[in-house]
Amino acid sequence: MKFSFSTEVVDLDNQAPNRNKRESKYFWDEMNHLISAGGFRQIAIPYEPKWDFGGRSGIPRTLRSIQVKFGGVKEYVQYLKENGIDGIQSIHLNPTLFCQGALPMYLGAAEHYAEEAIHFAAEAGAEAFVLTATPTVYAVRKILGDKTEEEFLGMTKEMVQRLADKASDCGVKFCLKNEYWGLLRGERIEAFVADMKPNVLMDVDTAHLFIAGVDVKTFIAENADRIGNITLTDTSFADDQEAYKQVMPEFPAKRATMVFRDLGEGSLDLKAYVKAAEEAGFSGTFVINCRNSNFICRSILRARYYVDTVLTD
Repeated sequence: MKFSFSTEVVDLDNQAPNRNKRESKYFWDEMNHLISAGGFRQIAIPYEPKWDFGGRSGIPRTLRSIQVKFGGVKEYVQYLKENGIDGIQSIHLNPTLFCQGALPMYLGAAEHYAEEAIHFAAEAGAEAFVLTATPTVYAVRKILGDKTEEEFLGMTKEMVQRLADKASDCGVKFCLKNEYWGLLRGERIEAFVADMKPNVLMDVDTAHLFIAGVDVKTFIAENADRIGNITLTDTSFADDQEAYKQVMPEFPAKRATMVFRDLGEGSLDLKAYVKAAEEAGFSGTFVINCRNSNFICRSILRARYYVDTVLTD
């Protein structure tokens, strides 16, 4: 059983104490040491090209940052090895950040940076590239113009297939992640990929599926041939207010709550999901994602304890 640890544990999108520290290289140097000390030798990286335009080259979430601070991808991978991390398991791009202005701008930027991230993943020797299937419902509706949601999904489908072909050419698995706040939330992703080439795989994100009302074990069993990556996230959130339609669905307007929890701190039976994946023949890596933690060091240690005493017990 293989595990990687997502650096999405670090929240860079929302104001928090020591926010500026998180934009500096020395913070990420220490992060690698902490992840390694927690017994994780592979990392998963969220790819966020918005930092290209903010001058924050200390954040290793974009190709430009890595070129500025390390000289290139190969040099960055070597740096990781020297700091206790054997390599990068996957790269994840969420195209919601490109929902600015008009629909053609979104499509062009999403495809351009997805291709850049795929090449980055290939050069780094990563196992998979993960693309969030669609931006949030609210964000998509802002840029539709005279197009319908179904027309948007049609254009997305064409883009996804081109990107999957590009990933195949580069020797990287292409995986779609369906998040509970997107147009393909829950089981809708199944119909979306049903007639696509076999190189379009799915990333199973446990909390996102659970919040959308999906039986995760059944989903894994029924889509075994399409699963390329599994992201283990935990939650106790029940969306009884249609938060997925809101401006900031991760911060529900009607209730102060943390949607995502550290592994073992939520209500999901992650051990049952891992077992279901193994029974379905999944032999890839389980990505541990303690998304946007308030206590990064504690999240790393909790994850290690949970892996050792629950998932692999």
